[in-house]
Amino acid sequence: MKWLVSILVILNLGLLIYFNLDHILPNAPLAKVAEITPEKITVLSPQQIETLPKKVVELANATRPALTAEPAIATPIVGNNVVANNACFEWGVFSPASLSGAQSAIARLDLQATVKEQTSQQAKRFWVYKPPLKTAEEAQNKAAELKALGVTDLFVVLEPRWRNAISFGVFEDEQLANKLLNELKAKGVKEVVKALRNQGKGHSSLLFSNLAANQITALKQLKSDFPEAALKEVTCN
Repeated sequence: MKWLVSILVILNLGLLIYFNLDHILPNAPLAKVAEITPEKITVLSPQQIETLPKKVVELANATRPALTAEPAIATPIVGNNVVANNACFEWGVFSPASLSGAQSAIARLDLQATVKEQTSQQAKRFWVYKPPLKTAEEAQNKAAELKALGVTDLFVVLEPRWRNAISFGVFEDEQLANKLLNELKAKGVKEVVKALRNQGKGHSSLLFSNLAANQITALKQLKSDFPEAALKEVTCN
């Protein structure tokens, strides 16, 4: 019986110690959570950052968000037209009789232009063309045949005096006109002519500033009405 009593005493002591450990053993120290006080946070200026130790500056730079690339400068837009920066064009040369018609045509496109007077020498242009055919249908069929030969830069003239002629280009430089003439003949184009246009006084050209891409396209579509005039980009004054 004594050994049984001893065992019960030991078990009671063990249970007593187990349930009173918090009172017997000292408590472990708790880590104190630092309080955040926003009013004490300051933003350093670039000059203050320069005075910090190197490792501190490197750590600050490493935590900065990556800077995004600067956005590309967009091409300015006027209404629905995208304007090419400093894009200036000259359209000409026009005889006194055709100048008023050209001005009326650009007015319908809501464009403004400055008239530039040309001297007799400046007005000289060399036109490479195929003489007028009898009907518009013949002219269109011939134009299709020429495109099949690899001649893509052409149009059928609508100007009354030269209606149904096929124009290949207008040049200030006679050598360029001769070069085109020879290239056309080498491709099998027959009855092609080079002629001097715009002789005499009173000829003019039209100067445009800041043309939009669609405005340039619209001007090019007027070629068939004014075969003696060429549209070219020039240096803006």
